[in-house]
Amino acid sequence: MHFRNIIFPLFLLTLPSPAAAHDADSVCTRRIHWHADAMSEGQWNLKDGRAGWANLLSAGMDVDTWRGGCAEIGALATGHIGHAVADDLQDFSNINAENRAFRLIHLGLRQEWDKKIKGFVYFGRDNFAIGVYPEAALGIHAEIAPSDRWLIRQSIYNGTASDRLSRQFRFCPKSDGFAAMGSVTFSPDWLPKGKGTDGESDCAFQPAYVVGYIAGRQADEETGRLIGGGSVWTSIDQPLFTLRRTTLALFATGGTRIGRLNAARGHWAAGLLLDGLTRRGGTLGIGVSRAYYADGHETDLEITSSLPLCQWAQLQPTLHVVRTCGETALIGALRLCICLGNK
Repeated sequence: MHFRNIIFPLFLLTLPSPAAAHDADSVCTRRIHWHADAMSEGQWNLKDGRAGWANLLSAGMDVDTWRGGCAEIGALATGHIGHAVADDLQDFSNINAENRAFRLIHLGLRQEWDKKIKGFVYFGRDNFAIGVYPEAALGIHAEIAPSDRWLIRQSIYNGTASDRLSRQFRFCPKSDGFAAMGSVTFSPDWLPKGKGTDGESDCAFQPAYVVGYIAGRQADEETGRLIGGGSVWTSIDQPLFTLRRTTLALFATGGTRIGRLNAARGHWAAGLLLDGLTRRGGTLGIGVSRAYYADGHETDLEITSSLPLCQWAQLQPTLHVVRTCGETALIGALRLCICLGNK
């Protein structure tokens, strides 16, 4: 599991998709739930002319097994044509990956008791939006919701993630190390003005305040010996105001490393998202993130927008200004997203 990438929850301006109901934590209400998503992104370095084409195809299915239980499976395929358009540390695109026709990224069982306690036994990469994409690791995950406003999460994974079937179904802390992750989330009620008094809102953004940690042991990149460490982090999702159909929201996150892990020393990010640009929807976002590593530092300024084409497709143009160790890259991207399914 690459702690250089997972030491903090990734901050990406991931805009609401047409299939926003693809929530892995939703309660099973149908016998079978499925989804198939495709993303195709053209990438251009506007300074030196390098160009690339990244593609991602993902599919998954949940099957209602018994009362409160679901069996889950998910897989993806990735492909990239052309050149790497930037020599960045954080990777400006969240779908860039080596070419591979099949990766099993999620498999497991989920059990829910009384809508307050959930248990998961699986391998996957689904906890806290941790950035081990496109790999997965065997683990166990639990959630407890003492009330509608509070959520406690705790997970433990094998310390080395992989996209190879021969190495995904293993839990070997002695040789691979381990990764323990936990968080506490507080989600207060937020009722946009003019939405009525029944507490229901069709706003895409809801407030959430999260404090979390990651702790574990991993193999040192040079010596191969296991070393310990982790990080603490926090994030804020805060709607600011609603005017007719549009809502402005603030997102922010930050964290710091503890110990000697092969990881970013620190990271912070913040952004603003404006939802409801047109009658069909649409979102405009601007954000900045900064990461500090032992061998360098990087700042990424991102401006992006989602433009709904129909109920199941959207177009997302993006502009990045990435400054890495004193060098600046100007990157443009245009992504087509297609989301199908009954989730």
